[in-house]
This record gives sequence, C-alpha cells and structure tokens, in this order.
Amino acid sequence: MDDMSTISNAHETANPIAEPDVAPFQTLSAKVYQVLRDEILSGALPPHTRLVRRAISKRLGVSPMPVTEALLRLEQDGLVESEPMFGARVKAWTLESVRGDEVLREALECEAARLCAERASDNQLRELAEDAKTLDAMMAKREEDSPEGMRAHCEFHVRIARFTGCPALEAELRRVWTRRLMLWNWLNAAMFPVPADWHQQLTEALASRDPDLAGKRAREHVRFNQAKDSEVLKRIQETQRRFATWRS
Repeated sequence: MDDMSTISNAHETANPIAEPDVAPFQTLSAKVYQVLRDEILSGALPPHTRLVRRAISKRLGVSPMPVTEALLRLEQDGLVESEPMFGARVKAWTLESVRGDEVLREALECEAARLCAERASDNQLRELAEDAKTLDAMMAKREEDSPEGMRAHCEFHVRIARFTGCPALEAELRRVWTRRLMLWNWLNAAMFPVPADWHQQLTEALASRDPDLAGKRAREHVRFNQAKDSEVLKRIQETQRRFATWRS
C-alpha cells in the first residue's frame, strides 16, 4: 500500500453513524471523532493514511462539517496532522517525534509520581496497588499487547496523575499515552522481558510517601520502554527503506 494512501476499501462498508437523536448526549462530530480515533488507535488507519473529508463523510453518512470538526480534535490530540495543499493524514511517526513524546512522558510521569506519593489518599494508593497486580498479571500472561491490556496500561498511569489532584497534568499525560497506544499498535511488537512485579514496584514507591523514590521508579519505568520503542522503530524504518528500494 502506498504511504499516502486514502482510506482502504475495507472501511467503505462501515455502518453510517446514527443521527444525534439516537444518542442525545453526544454530538455528531463527537461520534465521528470517536470512530476515527478508534480506527487510528487500532491500526486500521495506519500512519500516513490520507483522511479525505468527502470520502469519510460518504462512508459514515454525515455531512462534511462534523468530519472537519472531528479532524481538528484529532489534530489537537496529536493523532492527525495537516498540510496546505495536501489535507489531513494520520500522524506519520518518526524517531524525532517518538523521542519527543518520550521526553514529555518522562517529565509528566515523574512529576505525577512525586505528587501522587505526597497527595494521594491511603484508599487511592490501595486502588493503585490492586491495579498494579492485575496489570502485572496480564503482562506475565503476555496479554499486555491486547486492546484490553493496552487500555489497562494507559489507565493505570493516567490514574496516578489523577490522584495528584491536578486535572491539567492528567489531561496532558492522557494525550501522550493516547499517542503511545497508537504507536504500540503500529509497531505490533513484543515487549522486552520485564520483572514480574514491574508495576507493583512503582506503587510500592508511591506508598512509601517518598517523592524522590517515586520519581526515580517512574523514570526507570519510562526509560525502559524508551529503549524498546526506539529499537523496534529503527527496525521498522529499515524495513520500509528496503521496501522502497525494491519498489523503485
């Protein structure tokens, strides 16, 4: 498939979106946003895929306006990018963009861990400890790459930010993790071996109420995945280069 391909024929048969009166608490643009977001995060719409408003409108049975609004929201999320004279497309991953998100995630998660260790209630820390056990069990069974596993992983880290009592921190970390889910689905690669209690180590540091220890464990956690992401992405880029050479 060409890197600048439009939406695949497999999506042409998608069911039209129901009219707003079917779900009165969700606008039509919000429905279009959710459909496209799910398709991007699942990998059904891979990086570089052109998002032609007219084609999407026809496929989903809506006018162009809610599609335009949805694409603007997706661009704010960092899942879509647009260029003059070209239009919108699914975000094209590069080593630079991956590393940029790694730096941002490290800064956000380390500060979230520090604040959570200081501010979270005992009940909230117990909730995180239980979530950590569940998540580590999923990873031990190699279920972390499933849609449920990836969502659970995202929600665990976002919940740490939520328990800091800072909504802005939670919102920014969720944006970073949303892009991370997109990347994981695209890479479709196995995780490097991790300790059996990988997430429980983090929650134990939070429960210690020591912000320095919590920040240290969060940094170790983030940097472990940075090495994995960069290595796998390099391999995929090398494969793409070979494919491009073969096609030419």
